[in-house]
Amino acid sequence: MTVTMLKSSEEEALFKIEIDANTIENAITEEFIKSTEGKNKQSQGLPLSNRAMMANHPELDKIAAKALNNILPSYYMSALKELNLNPMTYPKIMPQETKLGDPCIVKIQIALEPKVTLGEYTELKASYVPIIVTDDDVKQQIEGIRKQRGAENDEKLIENLPFDSIEAFAEEVRTSLMSLAQESTERNIKKAVISKLIDVNPCQLKEEVVEQQIMLQINQFRQQIGGKKFDDYLKSTNKSLEDAKKEIRPEAETAVKKNLLLAAVADHLQLEITEEDIKKTLLQQENSIMDMALDFDARLKRLEETPGAKEQLVHTIRLEKATDYIIDKAVLNAEEPVRVLEERR
Repeated sequence: MTVTMLKSSEEEALFKIEIDANTIENAITEEFIKSTEGKNKQSQGLPLSNRAMMANHPELDKIAAKALNNILPSYYMSALKELNLNPMTYPKIMPQETKLGDPCIVKIQIALEPKVTLGEYTELKASYVPIIVTDDDVKQQIEGIRKQRGAENDEKLIENLPFDSIEAFAEEVRTSLMSLAQESTERNIKKAVISKLIDVNPCQLKEEVVEQQIMLQINQFRQQIGGKKFDDYLKSTNKSLEDAKKEIRPEAETAVKKNLLLAAVADHLQLEITEEDIKKTLLQQENSIMDMALDFDARLKRLEETPGAKEQLVHTIRLEKATDYIIDKAVLNAEEPVRVLEERR
């Protein structure tokens, strides 16, 4: 692979990737066999040197496009590393027509991360709402559980619970609520400090960057609830996709600014990510039931086999470390506390 920078500015870059003829032909042949296997007896056992059958295939262009999609991500990530580029948007990919026996030429255009003039990020003064647990919260939670189980009294409630007394159960409920309260308080602190960081470090965003973040968040929401439920949600609220995009715009702008500023802080602090950081994060990630059985080495191998996955993980860890540093150095002011069950309504 050879990479050539064609055009570069502070806002965007246009570069060219050239994939050698043998590599792209092997990829096309592999995809050709996969696509035609079982449909054409002559396709079985196709030798790599036999181009005639592929050249005459009516859907060669589609097969070649799939083959390129299979191998391009790794070449793209290598090109970013070689050219030292930090993209801010998804790449605009412009492949030239691929002919068997010739190299594959792909032009790629990306918007670059803007240069951020980092100002104040230590000793940020931020006010947050602490979440607390009261005796009434514990009683209310137990009462709710009692109603769910149809228990007439405390004795009936704990009959099928692993507790010797209602007092022991109440202590377990309190511990659980305390954990929820701590998580909520930490979330409120983080939100307050990041909001202050954005306020004191204004930065301009390109419209295409904001638009892409908006669509990313909408698609994530659509995947979480399902496409049909998302469409039903728009219909039931009498909203169009454009209405949804307008609603989510402030949140999307905040997300982009946050990531830009945290990345700038991480660079300024020269934060380094160790293998131990990666191991800790990988083992803490939520995984499917099948993945839970994988040890660290297996998870790391899968990560490294996915183009860009390890780089993205390292980037995420750097942002988390930058966030922890800013919060640790912030001057926090606790406002009037809110009960945990009130906060969760």
